[in-house]
Amino acid sequence: MKVNVLKKSKGFLKVEVEGEGHTFGHLMQAALLEDKTVDWAGYDLPHPLFTRPIITLRMKGESSAEKALERAAKKVHQDTDEFIEKFSAAVTAEAES
Repeated sequence: MKVNVLKKSKGFLKVEVEGEGHTFGHLMQAALLEDKTVDWAGYDLPHPLFTRPIITLRMKGESSAEKALERAAKKVHQDTDEFIEKFSAAVTAEAES
């Protein structure tokens, strides 16, 4: 994975994430849209043969777009950890029954 900052200005950020696809783009978009400081967020995969989603976000007020993207990544990580924990518990419970 490589992250390229394509455009950055006050309250706005556009980054390209090399080596990822729709799954990652959608996860990040969903996490960003849960953030109350984000005005809008989206992603685009400009070409189906290249795995380089472009994530774009605009903030409300004076909020930092960089910090919002960091929070979104941490949220995705926490959700994934929670899924692994719940899935492992479900598999263990199923094996014991």
